[in-house]
Amino acid sequence: MRWEEKKGKILKRLNERIREGLVDERIIPTLDSINKFSYLYTVSSCSGRVIVIDLLKIGDKRNAIFTGRWHRRVEKKEVLNAIERCERDGWFILNPPILHVVSKDIGHAKELLKIAIECGFKRSGIKSIGKDKITVEMNSTEVIETIVAKNGINIIGEDYLEVLIECANLKFERSQRKIERLNERLDEPLVDEKFAV
Repeated sequence: MRWEEKKGKILKRLNERIREGLVDERIIPTLDSINKFSYLYTVSSCSGRVIVIDLLKIGDKRNAIFTGRWHRRVEKKEVLNAIERCERDGWFILNPPILHVVSKDIGHAKELLKIAIECGFKRSGIKSIGKDKITVEMNSTEVIETIVAKNGINIIGEDYLEVLIECANLKFERSQRKIERLNERLDEPLVDEKFAV
């Protein structure tokens, strides 16, 4: 399948998912900024999120249950409610923004990677190299992962929960500023010249 056909198919599916409300709204402007370039298209992406997840055992994603999921700052009451719904081991996790972008060639992939790192996405790199595409993963460093319930019992105190939420919200806001910088950088004329056909 030709590059243009593949990109068109992917973007059609993305637009369907947006209409269905299945795409993180905060990341849509960034996806639009990237997808306007003829040599790039986005695949799975997220603006960052806070989750509370109920696990049977560490690493068992198949049997995991999300008791709370937010693509925004969180409040104590909603996080506490999510923790109390855990019946096994509950984990509070802050995931940073992550974007997967497919580039037609290595030159554009390297340029995008350079921009991502300059905007604060320090954990970015080339994820895979195929015959006719290179996938860039743009990832940031704002991460929190801690156990909050054991065998269905809340194991953290109120003071710790308040500090945890304060730290998560600060890190979430910091990651959002990185997305804003990325959006601004992708709108600069120099970038248009490098990525345009």
